[in-house]
Amino acid sequence: MIIRSGTTLWRALRSDWPALLYFLALSLLAEFIYEYTHLEHTALPMLPVSVLITGMSIFLGFQINQCYERWWEARRLWGQLVNVSRLFGRQVTTLLTPKRIAALADEAQATALHRELIHRQIAYANALRIGLRSGGGVGEEGWRILKDWLGDDEIERLQHARNVPTQLIQRQAQRLAEIVGSDWAEQQILLQIDDSLNLFYDVQGGCERIKRTAFPDRFRFHTHAFVWLVASLIPFSLIQTDQRFDAVAIIMETLLAFVFVTIERLGSELRDPFENHVNDTPMSALCRTIEIDLRQQLGEAEVPAPLDAVKGVLM
Repeated sequence: MIIRSGTTLWRALRSDWPALLYFLALSLLAEFIYEYTHLEHTALPMLPVSVLITGMSIFLGFQINQCYERWWEARRLWGQLVNVSRLFGRQVTTLLTPKRIAALADEAQATALHRELIHRQIAYANALRIGLRSGGGVGEEGWRILKDWLGDDEIERLQHARNVPTQLIQRQAQRLAEIVGSDWAEQQILLQIDDSLNLFYDVQGGCERIKRTAFPDRFRFHTHAFVWLVASLIPFSLIQTDQRFDAVAIIMETLLAFVFVTIERLGSELRDPFENHVNDTPMSALCRTIEIDLRQQLGEAEVPAPLDAVKGVLM
């Protein structure tokens, strides 16, 4: 995700300069043909092009709204994951104690349980991040990351899972069921923590819905083609009012066409927020935030620093 201070003119134009040069060349070509060949029919009537521009604006408005909604929902879901992870860490460290849970004989056993559950939660956040970016699988690099938080036996069991994050939450529930007794007070504690586990599934399901629900392909293709077609007609529809070679008119024609193409490109960049592009949800930074907060809830003094933006981009 591009942070506010990282947006520069060079960053904005770095990927768009070919389109800018294309429309500049097209505007120069239109002016040259009309001015020096005196082909009157080179100029297109403005009214039909204006109607096409109006239709294109409707398409672009719909696309931007839908793409931004997907992008913003992804960011809200990951913000919810951070907050619920903090809630889960607080519940684990304050409710699962020898005074409240009979199966916990002493503080050492309770601390070991806290460490297991919280490390598994950190693994869950990273597994979800890796799965969303890769499209499903964890991969060799992903398993190396998860080994920092999970035991070898659990890693071996997860190797056969089709959905690793789902199985991690399932294991959390199983461990809680093993520890918490049938006493009414202990069951109330279990219900509270179980509500947090349900919220993790809600977040995961929302992210998977965004990831697996593709934007309508025909709408995407036709919008892209329509924008480039109409934008390419703009220089030929504006030259009819020029009586001489006008540099200002060329610049205006270029910028007008470029604006429409840039808006369409922006919608395309926001459409899939989990692809690890510069405008996508900064899941790596959010996973680091979860790790820091949960490890400090365990009482650890030495925790890693938050991830910093690199050249204005936070991943």
